[in-house]
Amino acid sequence: MKLLKKLLAVILTAAVLTGASNAAGLNLVETRAAAAPAGLKGVWFSFLDWQSYLRGRDQAGFDSAFSGVCDVTLSHGLNAIFVHVRSHNDAVYPSGIYPWSAQMLNGVNPGYDPLADMVQIAHSKGLQIHAWINPYGYRNGAICGNAALATTANVVSGVQEIVANYAVDGIHFDDYFPPIGKAETNSMVSQVHTVCANAGKVFGISPQGNLDNLRASSADVDTWLSSGGYVDYLAPQIYWSDNYGAAGNVTMYSNRIGLFTSIDKAGISLYVGLAGYKSGQPIAGDPGWRLSSTNLATQRDKALGAGYTGYIVYRYNTLLSGVAAAELSALQSRG
Repeated sequence: MKLLKKLLAVILTAAVLTGASNAAGLNLVETRAAAAPAGLKGVWFSFLDWQSYLRGRDQAGFDSAFSGVCDVTLSHGLNAIFVHVRSHNDAVYPSGIYPWSAQMLNGVNPGYDPLADMVQIAHSKGLQIHAWINPYGYRNGAICGNAALATTANVVSGVQEIVANYAVDGIHFDDYFPPIGKAETNSMVSQVHTVCANAGKVFGISPQGNLDNLRASSADVDTWLSSGGYVDYLAPQIYWSDNYGAAGNVTMYSNRIGLFTSIDKAGISLYVGLAGYKSGQPIAGDPGWRLSSTNLATQRDKALGAGYTGYIVYRYNTLLSGVAAAELSALQSRG
């Protein structure tokens, strides 16, 4: 970890705070933030879903496959899809900063622009499409791909590249933030928010659901929810049931959604991240996923009752899972 921190310090020093905006060559004077849509019902389509359903196809095959992905999404009553477009310091579109994605496109130019096609297809079917980014390509304690690309300036410029060239409905960050310090992360988040606001795009982050872990990391959710200028919404991943613990008597889900509303001092929109992948699974220490077939539906209701305005299900392959079918049907029945 010491070596990692030293590496991060070296590659990120040149891009700290206001220097990042100069390095990126961007005008970071914010105009007006976009409003996070209420009633959002989304699904995450991760790099792992790319590998199962989209990777290695020519343009016709890709368009047909992604059209099918959108149809499945709509068939579950969902109205938004959050698609990984940068996961490992690489991209699924022609970028002047990042190489072609090895995880999602085998590391080669596919001969067409997958992101342009996805935006067109999703919108033609009435689906919102949000560009999902792992901003630093950080995962499992290390930076993936070319670590030299993992700078604040590149993150900000990379977002500018997307919002300037694609009609995505928003930019979405996941919960992987390297240990670079809250000040550095907050500066980057603020700059990205400004870029998105100037382009009329929604910007949000989906942090893990454990506040103690977040506060010990670079993900400063307390600040993001205390004032404007950081995020338009937060989508914490509340991946526990209300029958948690060995005896199944801890209301962990309800406890965690309440913690995020309690620190939302600025009235930032909240969506809840739902663990669709746990539906029907025998999970040690969290038996609720086997005790009920309406966890997701009940969790949706509790979140909306607590002031959340939508939800996102992790992840797309769950929509095709027979084990999760009862849970998803109950969720859809809620409208």
